[in-house]
Formats: sequence, C-alpha cells, structure tokens
Amino acid sequence: MKKKTRLLLFLAVCAGAFLSQPLLARVSVPPLHVGLLSIFGGALVGNLLTQLGLALLARPAGLAPTLYLVGAGRRVRTVRIGRCPLVLRAVPLPFFAAGYRLTPGPRWRAWAAVTAAYLPAPLLGGWLLATAGSTWQPFGLMLVVPLLELAVQAAFPGCPGWVVLRLPAASPAALAEVYATPGQVAAARALEGGRIADAAAALAAEPETDALADGATRVRVLLATGAWAAALERAERITVAAPVARTGWIADLVRAEALVCAADAGLLPPAEYLPRLTAAVDAVGSRRPGAAVLADLHRLRGEREQAVKHATAAAQRSVDAWGAANAACSLAAALLAAGRPEQARPALARAHAVLPGLARTALVEHRPAGVLLD
Repeated sequence: MKKKTRLLLFLAVCAGAFLSQPLLARVSVPPLHVGLLSIFGGALVGNLLTQLGLALLARPAGLAPTLYLVGAGRRVRTVRIGRCPLVLRAVPLPFFAAGYRLTPGPRWRAWAAVTAAYLPAPLLGGWLLATAGSTWQPFGLMLVVPLLELAVQAAFPGCPGWVVLRLPAASPAALAEVYATPGQVAAARALEGGRIADAAAALAAEPETDALADGATRVRVLLATGAWAAALERAERITVAAPVARTGWIADLVRAEALVCAADAGLLPPAEYLPRLTAAVDAVGSRRPGAAVLADLHRLRGEREQAVKHATAAAQRSVDAWGAANAACSLAAALLAAGRPEQARPALARAHAVLPGLARTALVEHRPAGVLLD
C-alpha cells in the first residue's frame, strides 16, 4: 500500500472517530446473545435491502446481471432463471449477491440508480444508531456496512462501488474500457450457465476490442473450447490501459491459465513456459483468483504437495463457473501428479458438472501419465 494511501486512510479513520463521538457516547453494550442476533439480523437486512435495490434498479442503471448467488461458501449447484443463472452455495444462509456488467448509457442515470439502491440501508442504520436503544444499535451498525462495500468495490471498474464513487468523473477512455457490449454480456451469462458453445457464438458475432474484459473473456472461451495455441496468442495481445491499471493483474491471470494449458498440451517446452508462467503468477500475487494457477506452477515445477495444498484452497473458494471448473481441474491434475488418482476423480466430476464440455477436463483426464511426469 502506498504511503499516500496509508495517510489518507489514517486521516479518514481519525475524522470518522471524531465525527462519531456523539453517537459512540450513547452506545451501550447489550447482552451477548442479543448482540449477536442483532448483528446477524443487521447484516441480513442490509444485504437484502442492497441486493434487492440493485436488482430492481439494474435496468435503469445499465447494469446487466450475469449471475445471481445465494448462500455462502463454494458453488454447489446452478439453476437457470431466465437468461441469468442462479448459483446455490454450500452454506444455506439467506445472503444474496450478483455479478453485473456495466453497459453504455447516461452516466447520471447509472450513478443515480446505483446510489439509490445503496442508500436505504445506511440511512436506516444511521437513524437506528442515533435514536435506538442498545438492542438495535448493533443492528444499525451492520446496516452501515454497505458503505464499506462501496469503498472496496471502487477499485474494480464497472462494479457498483466504482459507479457510485468514480463514474461521475470517469474519462471517456475509462468508459471505453469498462462498458460491456451485448455480446460480452451474453457470453458471460452463457459461460456461467455452462453453455460454452453459446458463449463462443456470442463473441464471434462481435468484433474484438482492446478492452481488458473483452480480451480476458475471449481467452477463456478459447481455452474452454480447447484452442490452446489461439488462446495463448490472444492472451499475449491483451494490453492494460491506464484507466484499468489497478485490475491489470487479470491479464496476467488469463495469460497464466493459457500457459498452463499450453504446457499440459505439450505445445511449449519447460524451458519456455516455466519462466513465463512464473512471471505471470508473480504479477497476480496473493490474490484469491490466482490460487489455481499458483497450484499449477508448483505442479509443473515438481512441487506436488504444494500444488495439492493451493489447488484445494482454490477449489473451495471459487464460485463463478470458470473459476470453479478450472480450480477443480487444477486440483485433479495436482492429485494425479501426487499419485492419488482415486482422489482426482471427484474433482474431475465437479469440473464436468460445473462446466460441461470444458476442454481442460479432457486434457487432464486423458494425459495422467504426462501430468505425473510433470
């Protein structure tokens, strides 16, 4: 974290503590069981208010949903709801989330709609903190948490937090990088729904752009269909423009995914793919989506137990279709390399279930001997 960022965070915390003194002076601590129920209830209501607002105002905001999620933990099942898949997660909690792509439209309308979706929960929370007794104050505090969510999302172009905090002042170059075309939205929905052929057809119907999101989606669709060489060539052509520099690691992530498949398919020798893969994985860093390619790097280096460790973590965390299926393939490949074919079969079955027809699943299944030698 840069010194300027740390200084701004410190000043923000100090200012928040000073301004909240009148509220904190009124806070009294409720009994533990009451406080826990109040906290959980506040988190639940805050989530429901925010997500319902986003769902209702998505069309005027220009946000195209690509998937909906219910629960917590890893992905276990996908249900088709209209054009958009609903992902059921392992822990059956009544928490909701969604993935959105920002489409072209009046920026004032997008800002107003997303801001309106996020306002009810913090306003209600602030009112409860200012007027309610000790039982309701933890509830109100949790209703203010969506404001923190906005601050975190501001670093990711196109997310609701970015729309609220950065869209009004965004440059035309930034908007060109962020806006999704109808074909890109259709491809994202099809891939989430396990329809690889439909995703490829949606992208084929539109011209390629230099945007990071378009390049990453096209590389993954090429990998899904088994076009290893074309995917690697397209991944190398991804350029990260200044407006999306903070998410430039996504280009390194898809480049690493393409290198792994090219290596397992025998298109590149170790002397060529290992340095390039190491550089790409280093650029991704410790970010959670990079756990699968880190596992593949360990496997290809011969560090089999480390590969199993990182691949297991990746398989437990991933919720989007591509991430879940790719992580399952990485886990299966690591287990095969470690000499555990019986444990690899459930991972391959999971990849089949999440993304039917994924070419990497067949690559891992049909080359156990090569994977073991790696």
